[in-house]
Amino acid sequence: MHTVLTRGNATVAYSLSVLACLTFCCFLSTVFLDSRTTAHVNTVKVLVKNVPDYGASREKHDLGFLTFDLETNLTSLFNWNVKQLFLYLTAEYKTPDSVLNQVVLWDKIILRGENSALDFKNMNTKYYFWDDGNGLK
Repeated sequence: MHTVLTRGNATVAYSLSVLACLTFCCFLSTVFLDSRTTAHVNTVKVLVKNVPDYGASREKHDLGFLTFDLETNLTSLFNWNVKQLFLYLTAEYKTPDSVLNQVVLWDKIILRGENSALDFKNMNTKYYFWDDGNGLK
């Protein structure tokens, strides 16, 4: 005869083994899927202005304006394990003060069931493209 603790231990150990097996099966169902797609991004218009920054000091800083085209089809990325995609467009540039600067210019969340074939023309940036100085020109 086994005690209540022994039976409880056997039940919990068996349940954890089954859950570990199911978790591994879920992992195997998506690990070999290709999660890449092609995207075509084209800059239409780039403009840099030297404007005063009234938020901090009264010095003039560079403000960049960018218009871009984006064309991609994200339908193949959705499966049972993907409910939403977060897209973002970044700009990387060098200045004399900093070796690497990264700025997020635009982002979008696409939920499953929405139109995932994107074809944006002449899109403006969603966020300001400020540089702390005059390094954009």
